[in-house]
Amino acid sequence: MSEAFAAVDGSISAKVWLDVVGVLAIALVAALTVIFWLVQRRRKTQRAQVELAELTLAVEANNASHWRDTGIPEVDAIAHSLQNIDGRLREKRKRLFELNDLLTKSSAVIGRAGSNLQLRALLDAMPVGILIAEAPSGRIVEGNRVMEAILRRPICYSESTESYRQRNAVHPDGLPVTSEEYPLARALAGEDHPQLECKIERGDGSHVWINIVGAPIRDDQGAIIGAIVAVTDVDDLKNAEIQSQMMNRELHHRVNNSLAMIQGIANITARTALDFSSFQQGFSNRVQCLSRISTLLTQTSWERTPLKDLVLVALSCGSHDYGDRISISGVDLELRSAVASALGLALNELLANAEQHGALSDDDGRVSLNWRVDHEGDRPHLKLNWTETDGPVVENPQQTGVGHFLITNVLARQMGGDVRLSYRPEGLQAEISAEI
Repeated sequence: MSEAFAAVDGSISAKVWLDVVGVLAIALVAALTVIFWLVQRRRKTQRAQVELAELTLAVEANNASHWRDTGIPEVDAIAHSLQNIDGRLREKRKRLFELNDLLTKSSAVIGRAGSNLQLRALLDAMPVGILIAEAPSGRIVEGNRVMEAILRRPICYSESTESYRQRNAVHPDGLPVTSEEYPLARALAGEDHPQLECKIERGDGSHVWINIVGAPIRDDQGAIIGAIVAVTDVDDLKNAEIQSQMMNRELHHRVNNSLAMIQGIANITARTALDFSSFQQGFSNRVQCLSRISTLLTQTSWERTPLKDLVLVALSCGSHDYGDRISISGVDLELRSAVASALGLALNELLANAEQHGALSDDDGRVSLNWRVDHEGDRPHLKLNWTETDGPVVENPQQTGVGHFLITNVLARQMGGDVRLSYRPEGLQAEISAEI
């Protein structure tokens, strides 16, 4: 009899061992699949960043720029903005060259600039700022209304190239622009198409980024009799470039954070899953919720996200629309992207638990969600309460699951606060603290 029991015990042990090995194998395959997806996603994002950097360099170098959408919305939006600004700038430069061609047809343009009504009408019709100087002194003899609008002051009819330094302009690196660096002075010195991008002080004390393109004006014998420059307000372009650089850094940071979060979710889910089906369901639900939250954060450029919008998105990740069974109230508040993504996932975990074990697992249970701002301490904190009532009787669990660990450990740290779960008989209560 004892030998028979031993044989049975041996067969059961072998079966359990095989089941354990099977679950581990499935979890390993799932983890490898997730890692492969993460690597592919990261490579796609890195390629998009490289292509955006190449486009920015092409625009700065005045080269032809072509863009094919990468599928990364933030990168594609910046690229389209850069191309639009580049197209407008090219059109203005084309107008400058057309004006220069008209001026070079007459060797007496500079001498007649002050009284030539046709020239005055032509200058004022140009969509770019225009300055004309005579050679060899560099005295500025003409300008147009657009130039005055850009600089918000009347034209400074400087007496010489040396006086150009009084315009208080700086290079992108912050160094002041010297008189001889201005395209007007360089064109008078014989340079064919001098260019300069600088930040210049306006008449009202503000500053604006401008792009200056110049050309010498020659007589029939080829001698330089003057010079002309076209000045364009490129504040939009510079701001787009700065935004591109910031977005590249922010996108790199966000992708790394998202990949780390997804990998953490995969590891925690695989560690507690009983089989591949439960792993797939738990992992898929969490990643889908993270995707919806990321879409919301993208709409606000990953800066500040309204808390009420975040709550609605997180609650929409449930299996049903619970309508007025979930009540929401709280002050209008905006959160940083890192805090918002972690809080959204925490609410999704609470919702999933309520659906499976808590107030939303039957027809009578209700959930109350409210929040306020706590100004005690060094800095204000969000205080959010999740309270379940009228559902099944709740017992303090002997063993907590992956959702409990994810909320109280991983997400609590990312929110810069803490999470307290109280398993009351009348329903679960969660008190969440997060940075604002």
